[in-house]
Amino acid sequence: MRALVLDYSTKRLEVRDVAAPAPPAAGQVLLRVAETGVCGTDRELARFRFGYPPPDADYLVLGHEALAQVVETGSGVTGVAAGDWVVPTVRRACSPPCRLCARGRRDLCVSGNCRERGIFGAHGYFAPYAVDEAADLAPVPASLAEVAVLLEPLSVAEKAVRTALRLHPAEPGSAVVFGAGAVGLLAALVLQLRGLEVSVCSLEAEDHPRAGLVRRAGMAYRALPATPSRADLVIEAAGAPQAALAAVHALHPLGVCVILGAMQMPAGLDLSELITGNRAIAGSVNAAPEDFSSGVRDLARIPRTVLAGMMRRVRFEDAPGSILGPPGAAVKLVHAADGW
Repeated sequence: MRALVLDYSTKRLEVRDVAAPAPPAAGQVLLRVAETGVCGTDRELARFRFGYPPPDADYLVLGHEALAQVVETGSGVTGVAAGDWVVPTVRRACSPPCRLCARGRRDLCVSGNCRERGIFGAHGYFAPYAVDEAADLAPVPASLAEVAVLLEPLSVAEKAVRTALRLHPAEPGSAVVFGAGAVGLLAALVLQLRGLEVSVCSLEAEDHPRAGLVRRAGMAYRALPATPSRADLVIEAAGAPQAALAAVHALHPLGVCVILGAMQMPAGLDLSELITGNRAIAGSVNAAPEDFSSGVRDLARIPRTVLAGMMRRVRFEDAPGSILGPPGAAVKLVHAADGW
């Protein structure tokens, strides 16, 4: 079958024939992949800045954001059946499992030996078929299939918002999100559903389509470097050190900032502001099962026009250009399986 792979021997991104998956064993499910999303992680992988293939291969099938339909189930599978729509989770537990993986919280793996489909040590979903453990799938109703490819990035936003709300000692009423990519916009929408007054700050100009999408959802947009209003909760989803610093400076007293993308903090962070203002900074990665569940509920609550406006669907054969080329104006590029 045809798949989009990273060849680690030649350092190339290419479409090639790979072996089809074996029939599902006990507890497993054979999936027909319907759609695969592209994000910044895929672009970094394609530049070989991180990631690695499975132990028995010199290539990695890309794709960690997927919507699939169950084709066949192995023995003992419950909860999903042939014809059901599902979104695979990304992270797989370390082995032997650390204390958090053993409790089902692979997103909090403390050993560093977990695998991630399409990223670290396990093939992803840029292929027509895949086999997964049934326990690693998040069922979605057929009524949400049109937008369910957004569930994986939404789960990341769900965890970030849940973390911020848990850490805030009072009753937060306002929020700022830095970054107008998929995770940033989805985090803003989740915060809005939680009843907060939300604004989004990003580098896109005031007349950019992403800015228009934010306003269409009923939220304020500010083009950086404009100084944002201070807020109780701040989510950094821009992936830039300057955005992380601005996010921390945007905190009200008692405020909580969750960092999702920036890997470094530039000079200039005054820790006295954290101490005297009882402010907190937290990091967050991946998502827990409850975040996928809450994401399914929230997908049904977010206006469909807003979710549809985030996505641009393209052909499978356009995937190399989507990943290696500039991101473009669309928030989320989604590759449909028709080309397979």
